[in-house]
Amino acid sequence: MKVILMRDVPKVGSRLDVVEVANGYARNYLILRGLAIRATPSALRQREHELTMLQR
Repeated sequence: MKVILMRDVPKVGSRLDVVEVANGYARNYLILRGLAIRATPSALRQREHELTMLQR
């Protein structure tokens, strides 16, 4: 499952990275604890907006 990380996660990635992880790991750990969200089209657009705001 593709997810967008909302915080830095050791051995997975940094904040706002889009990563592919196992479905169970995404659902039962990352999303449940608020560390990631599903990489839906709207979430990816929001991520791009946040990245452009951070670069300013």
